Amino acid sequence: MRLLLVIALLSIFSASSIAQDKLLVAPFTIVNGDIFFITDVAEVKVLAFKNKEEKKKYNILKRRVLKVYPYAISAKEKLMNIQIGLDSIRKRRHKKRYTKEVAKWVKEEYADRLKNLTMSEGKILVKLIHRETQTTSYKIVKSYRGRFNAFFWQTMAKFWDNNLKTEYDPVNNREDMLIEHILIQAELEGKLE
Repeated sequence: MRLLLVIALLSIFSASSIAQDKLLVAPFTIVNGDIFFITDVAEVKVLAFKNKEEKKKYNILKRRVLKVYPYAISAKEKLMNIQIGLDSIRKRRHKKRYTKEVAKWVKEEYADRLKNLTMSEGKILVKLIHRETQTTSYKIVKSYRGRFNAFFWQTMAKFWDNNLKTEYDPVNNREDMLIEHILIQAELEGKLE
């Protein structure tokens, strides 16, 4: 009987120890019989809006940022793949041919979707591309397609009230600070992939 009781207790304890993957021991203090756990809490930034109009503008910005952010991530990944492809090619003319083929493919793949962006979404996309790649859109076009193409697309962007040389600066620019806040919040909420 005792043997059966010991086997039952051992199986219960072993099952409970298997169920707990990780044992967490946290520092604590006891004050007046109450136990207080001591831990670091992540920094929380609270946005304060002056009025409803500012809150409305923030929500519009949030919708735009979440719409164009996947394009910025895609641009970052494509640029990394292009650079890997270019590094494996030795001859300059083959590199030029490769960049033309990639440019043609990118145009076919994304032109229709990017044409449907509003001017404001385009401005945000330029900033987010700079955020993700640490390079302005102008420099990217210039390095892969040449000065003339970069000048042409910069002129077109200026015509549509945009600037390919725009940099992302969340420290000194309020809109960029809000964009950064939106992206961090979306990451914490699991809205970003």
